[in-house]
Amino acid sequence: MKIKAAFFDIDGTLISHKHGNIPEDTRMALAQLREKGVQIFTSTGRHILEFAQLPINDIAFDGYVLLNGQLCLDHRKEVLSGSPIEEQDILRILPLFEKQELPIAFVEKDRIYINYIDEKVEHAQKAISSELPDLGQYHPGERVYLVNVFSDREEAYKVLEEMPHCKLTWWTEYGTDIIAKSGGKVMGIKQMLEFHGIRPEEIIAFGDGENDTEMLEFAGIGVAMGNSEDYVKERADYVTDDVDAGGILHALQHFGIL
Repeated sequence: MKIKAAFFDIDGTLISHKHGNIPEDTRMALAQLREKGVQIFTSTGRHILEFAQLPINDIAFDGYVLLNGQLCLDHRKEVLSGSPIEEQDILRILPLFEKQELPIAFVEKDRIYINYIDEKVEHAQKAISSELPDLGQYHPGERVYLVNVFSDREEAYKVLEEMPHCKLTWWTEYGTDIIAKSGGKVMGIKQMLEFHGIRPEEIIAFGDGENDTEMLEFAGIGVAMGNSEDYVKERADYVTDDVDAGGILHALQHFGIL
C-alpha cells in the first residue's frame, strides 16, 4: 500500500526540546516527503498561535490537526472543522478558574489564556520550550476547544470529574489536556483524510506521548519515537530512534517511503 500522507506530533517528535530545534535530518525527511508527493500534516495538542514561538513556523504543512483533534485547519490555516467542549462543562469548572484554585488555561480558536501562573505552569511550559500563557478571563458564550490543567494527577482528575462530557490526557508531569470525550487526534485525522480523499491505511503517523497512542493504532503505520514511554511503544507498529538520533528519517527509510 502506497503511503500518501504523514502525520506528525510536534513535541518530542519533530522538535527536540533537548536542543530546542528540529534536527536537520528531520527537516530533510520532510522535504523529501514533499518531493515524493507525500502530504505532510501536524497532529498535535498545540494551537496554531504557538507555532510562531517554535522552530517549526517556517515549514508549510498541507494541513494542521491541532488541539488534539479539536480544531483542523487547511494549508492556508483556514478552519476545516472544530469540536468545542460543551459549554455546560466549562461553566461547571468556571468557579475553579475564577477563584484561582488551580492554574487552568482555556484554549479558544483565536486565544489562549490562564487564570494565574505558578511554578507548575512554569515547569510544564519550560518542558515544551513555550512561553507562559497570557492572563485572561472567560467571556460567556465563547467556544473553548481545550482546557489545560497544571497540577498533579489527583487534582487534575478532580477537575475532570466536573466535566462529564470530557476526557483527559497528559503531555508532561504537570501538564494536562482536557477535551471532549468524542475528540482526540484520530477524530481530527479522520476529518483531514475525508477532506483529502485518503484512507487510513495510506498514512504513516509519528508520536511519542500518551495523546498519540490512538493515532498510532489508527494509522496504516504507527511509529513511536525512541524517546517515547514504554506504553506508547507497545501501541505502535514500529519503534524508531530518538528525535535527536534521526528517528523520523530512519523509520521512513525502514518502510521504503524514502
